[in-house]
Amino acid sequence: MLTTVALLLAAATPSAPSCANATAFTGTICAPQTPGKHPAILLLGGSEGGNSMAPAAAKFAQYGYVAASVAYFNAPGLPKTLENIPVETIGKAIAAIAKRDDVDPNRIAVMGASKGGELALLVASTYPQIHAVIADVPSPFAWQGIAQGPGPDSSSWTVGGKPVPYVHYSSAMGAQFGAAFTTHQPLDLRKGYDAAMQQNKAEIPGAMFHLENIHGPVLMLAGTDDQIWNSVAQCEIGMEYLHAHHHPYTDACLQYPGAGHMFLFATPQHALTKAAMGPFTLLLGGTPQANLDAAKQAWPKVSAFLRDALQAAENEPGK
Repeated sequence: MLTTVALLLAAATPSAPSCANATAFTGTICAPQTPGKHPAILLLGGSEGGNSMAPAAAKFAQYGYVAASVAYFNAPGLPKTLENIPVETIGKAIAAIAKRDDVDPNRIAVMGASKGGELALLVASTYPQIHAVIADVPSPFAWQGIAQGPGPDSSSWTVGGKPVPYVHYSSAMGAQFGAAFTTHQPLDLRKGYDAAMQQNKAEIPGAMFHLENIHGPVLMLAGTDDQIWNSVAQCEIGMEYLHAHHHPYTDACLQYPGAGHMFLFATPQHALTKAAMGPFTLLLGGTPQANLDAAKQAWPKVSAFLRDALQAAENEPGK
């Protein structure tokens, strides 16, 4: 992941960043050592939880961003499971970053991957301080939370203390875990999510985030061989929603043939077609070459999108 980010994020000459643990939120802040006010980006990891995007924050900072990896569960002082996560967890991070002397508060972006992409879209729909969104293999609506054991169903997210409406899983999700456990074969979550999208399709409109409230352009990324969930279909649902609600920005959905769920962070050393998850081997999708090719194509587009979106935000009248 880090080699890819370093090579493709920007054409500028990198400089060594300064990184430190955040104090206003759980995570890591990395900043350029060059003077002046810089654009900022908040980075949200996926269902692995913890401060997983800290290495990426260091790389973004090398190329001129004040970058914050923000943990939202599975870290000290935070919920242990991805259930009922307050969007205000990220709101606190936005407020802290915007107050920094080295940040231009008019040029703040958010980037998330997988469940972090889902959260990034909710965050940007909630906080007008965000002026650009990169949602990597995301969902534009809330899914049921991810529990660790039996218990009542819950949303992944809350806003103002209230659970966000969500799409429930179906019995097929549990069946996939059971099959993987008994057969010792890789866990195929895609079948569970596909079944839920079909059986609970009527829940999707009510679970959609208010993407029309986002104060900047949205870039969604998807892989056609995503084996976690159907990121292509979910991105298309998001784009249709943005168009139907006349979102006044240049939004885009980029789809990469043959790429899997984690293609954006693939490297020659780690192709990320599978991953360990407790006692299971989790299918991520793609082939090593397809993932590498997609990453090579996608990162320059991410870089250009951020540059153009945040430059446009800086130049808006009245700023």
